[in-house]
Parts: sequence; C-alpha cells; structure tokens
Amino acid sequence: MKHNKIIFDCDIGCDDAVALIALLTNKELEVIAITCVKGNIPADAVVKNALKVSNLCHKDIPVYKGCSSPMVRDLFKGREKNTLIQTIYKERDGKPVLIHDPDFDLPMPDRKVEDKHACTYIIETLKNSKEKIDICAVGPLTNIAMALRLDPEIIDKIGTIYIMGGGLYIGNRTPVAEANFYDDPEAAQIVLNSGAHCLVCPIEACEEGATYTIKDLEEIKALNTPIADFLYEELHGYIERCDYLFGGGLNDCCIYDFASVIPLIDETAVLEKKKEIVNIDISGGMADGQMVVDRRGMFENTADTEIIYHMDPIKVHEILLKQLKEF
Repeated sequence: MKHNKIIFDCDIGCDDAVALIALLTNKELEVIAITCVKGNIPADAVVKNALKVSNLCHKDIPVYKGCSSPMVRDLFKGREKNTLIQTIYKERDGKPVLIHDPDFDLPMPDRKVEDKHACTYIIETLKNSKEKIDICAVGPLTNIAMALRLDPEIIDKIGTIYIMGGGLYIGNRTPVAEANFYDDPEAAQIVLNSGAHCLVCPIEACEEGATYTIKDLEEIKALNTPIADFLYEELHGYIERCDYLFGGGLNDCCIYDFASVIPLIDETAVLEKKKEIVNIDISGGMADGQMVVDRRGMFENTADTEIIYHMDPIKVHEILLKQLKEF
C-alpha cells in the first residue's frame, strides 16, 4: 500500500514520542517534517524533544516551531474559572511534578530548529506538493487551524488529518473536555469543520486500543534496543508520575497519541468509525472545549469528519512490538 507523506504536528510529551517513533520505524511511511505547538509543554521544549526523538530513530527530519499560544483562548482572562479544570499540582524535592516530561533524557543532536514558522511551512509545502499529504495532529490544533485560516486552498492538498482529541462521553482536562481540544477549542472547531477529511481518535478509543500495563512495558524493554530502553523509561516514568499526582496505585497508562496514528499504519486495527456532525463548544462556560457530536440526523452533514469508536488492542500492541523488533 502506498502512503502519502506525513507532517507530524505535536506537543511532544510521552505519548507523542511513541506516536512519532511508530511513524519513524514504519518502512512504508515518510515523515517529511515535525511541526511543534504549545500544549502539554511549552513550544520551545516541544522543539527540543522532537529533535531528540528524531535523532534517536536515526532520522534527519526538519523541525519547525509553531504557535506558542492558542488562537484566542488566552485573550479571555479568567475563562478557565468557568470550568472544573484539572488543577493537580504537587512538588517533589522542591520541583513540580509534571505529567509529561519536558526534557527527554536523550542527547541533543547537532541539527537545529528551522528558521521558518511551522504555519508558513505547512502552507508552502501543501501548496507546492504534487500529491496529497497527510497530517498527524496529536496536540492542540492551533498550527493547523492558523494555516487553514491563512490559506483555505491548502485543503485540496490534504489527504487526511489524523487527530487525537475529544471525548465521546468524558473529558480529562475537564469533566467533558479533552486536553487538546480544551487548550484551543476555536482551533479544533475550525479544523473539524474546514472541509478537510479528519479522522478523530477520542479518549475512549485511545484507552481501548493503547492502554499499556507494566507487563506490556517490560515486553518492550526486553527488546534491548536504545529505542525500546527509552520508551520503557519514559512510559514507566509516566505511570509513576501520574500515580504520584493522582494516586490510586496506577500500574498502567494510555498512550493516547500513539492510538491516533495507528490507522495510518494498519487500518484494520480500527474496528468501528462513523462520519459524524462534530462541533466544539467555544462558549467559555462549563462545557468549554467539549466535542459535541450530533447523532440526531436532523441536519445535513456538510463536513468530512469521522470518529473512531472502537479499536483492536491486540493489533495495536502487536504493531508497536513488531516495528521495534524489525527497525
């Protein structure tokens, strides 16, 4: 099967790193650039992590810094006070404990971040491409939305936008809003209703397909390669930090962003997907950032957005192990 080239747009923490490694270790896929956006960590930290992971996989890929803030959310002071936002904060040895690692324990390569802004790169690359290019967007959708606003004609050159975002019935940043959509809801609304083909992998599908236990991580570690060692240490630390922050004796983690790129690698791992009418709440109220799916059938569906409802966890796990073994 021939795959289009891929732009990987991320806020690279633990799960983004797995998603990127899954793409870079697949022989049929070509990541042509990594574009960085503020999300779980600041954009400058995203850039450094992206450069490090590319180098770990022996790939010389250009990295572009994009938007360092959401489109308009930060203009409304106090907006977060209207939602039941996750506000866990703990310190250890005088330092804050973060869910996502802002500085991977990997050597920094000689390659530097590109001078061009990520949005400029996205527009120019799509406009000049003779073939359609896929976009994997696993952070807030700020870069993609800004590019679409600046030049809507690039839609014709987009294959599919693979998105990790939203929740069908639950949220994680708030009771109803998932983090990527909550952090820039206006951007999510623009992208999902742009006319580009979007495939959304929400929280529930991610957790069904890409939840990893300590035992699963030990299988990865047993491969005894630099990439496997990095993944084990990073994901084991991810579990430990979440357990420290949230309690409950956690012994597993969901690699959300990895789940969202699986359809690019093996479409058969997606058990159910549906074309839906999808909007994002941008009211600034209690439901701010919520993905709202209208399943009533009362209106014509003019957008081209699909939602993944179920994934095959066995296939998802097999894909990662197989690629790590063969790379």
